[in-house]
Amino acid sequence: MFSHDDILMPLALTVMIDSKIKDPELREFRQQAMALFNLFELDPLTEEGLVEWFSAKEAELKDVLTGRRKNTEILRALTRFSDDQHVEAMYDAMVTISVADKEYHREESDLIKSAASIWGFQRPPLKVIG
Repeated sequence: MFSHDDILMPLALTVMIDSKIKDPELREFRQQAMALFNLFELDPLTEEGLVEWFSAKEAELKDVLTGRRKNTEILRALTRFSDDQHVEAMYDAMVTISVADKEYHREESDLIKSAASIWGFQRPPLKVIG
């Protein structure tokens, strides 16, 4: 059984990990979240509800990403998923968010590579050339 927080946390970390929150990433965050809620059999949130969730969690996520427990918290968010279908969908959503701004950021690439490693994917590191 998954909660909205379980689904939204890895997506929000992907948006925020490079310390630059951009509109294309936030739009993709909302789109990917809505698609994942169906897969995880959760009641959908409205776009406004997703914006409110993100705003409410933003300060907490900034603290996580700048704190000494950053890696532990990221690991906790990612290891919540083990079913192949769930892992593939979450990974694809994170990749889609990370490339939405058409810019390469090492932090995003590292997060995606970590997710791939945790979930057993053999995929090359991402490099978006705009």
